[in-house]
Amino acid sequence: MKKKLFNLLRIFISLAFLSLLIYRNKGNFSAILDTLKNIDIQLLVIALILYSAGISFIVLRWGILLAAHGYQIFKPFLWQSAFIGWFFNMLLPTSIGGDFYRVYDLYKNKKVPMNENISAVVMERIIGAISGIILLAISYFLGMFEYLDRNAVMGLFSAFGAILVFFTVLFFPRFFRIDIVLRKFRIFSKIRPKLKEFHDILISYKNKIKYLAVSFFFSLSLQVLFITSFFFLNLSLGLGMKYRMLLFAQPFSSLASAVPITIGGMGIRENALVYAIENFGIDRADATLFSFIVLSIILFNALAGGLIYLFKNVFYRSRGLI
Repeated sequence: MKKKLFNLLRIFISLAFLSLLIYRNKGNFSAILDTLKNIDIQLLVIALILYSAGISFIVLRWGILLAAHGYQIFKPFLWQSAFIGWFFNMLLPTSIGGDFYRVYDLYKNKKVPMNENISAVVMERIIGAISGIILLAISYFLGMFEYLDRNAVMGLFSAFGAILVFFTVLFFPRFFRIDIVLRKFRIFSKIRPKLKEFHDILISYKNKIKYLAVSFFFSLSLQVLFITSFFFLNLSLGLGMKYRMLLFAQPFSSLASAVPITIGGMGIRENALVYAIENFGIDRADATLFSFIVLSIILFNALAGGLIYLFKNVFYRSRGLI
């Protein structure tokens, strides 16, 4: 019951954020339609292809982290699982989530133990966050933060600090006496050994620098593909934004969408994107249209993942496309 209420709340928040964007543009619909009529379809298709390619790079990042534990998984299997996970993340109001689906898929069909499985996905998320922060840092040195007001800059640095603290607690729990806290509560007595085993596997990555470096390269590559997709979308709409502006806007909106209070970041991502683009002097109507087209591209790939899921689990009933 609590899960259903939480999922309903997430749907409501997503719709509320999207409705806010629409309401803020209630006088701009004619301008939005004019821009939409003049969109360059060829450049839009390139943007779509680049975004899909970026999602496909998740497979390479995920695969190399599994290989660090000695699991060589056939890439097409990881590809179909990643796209189905994208479908779960972006479209389904459930507590399952795309990451859980990917973990379960590997456990059920490839017999990858849960701890190694989960640690690879967690490390993948961590590397993704770090690569996003690094791109934001690069945009800072390119002068992109000068477009923001002081409160926004302070908020960003506070968020970076919170992420740093989280990673520190995750990798060095004894420094913060987390193990002592867990011992004090009987409720954690049964899961404490499992948590320790998972933590040991997670920190074992520090001895697998080569795998982490390659995974980080793939993570940066997928981020660059997403940013380049945004740039071509910008060209298709004739907005005139520089690439370095999107070097800030895409990671900023992506990190904002990671806040788990909406369905797949929907609503938060679009508002963050509009906020970032408006700071670069783009008209609100054009910024809103840009954000909604990005959402359409994301949902297009999610629907593709849904079709793969339908084919795999309903029509084909296989263990994966192998």
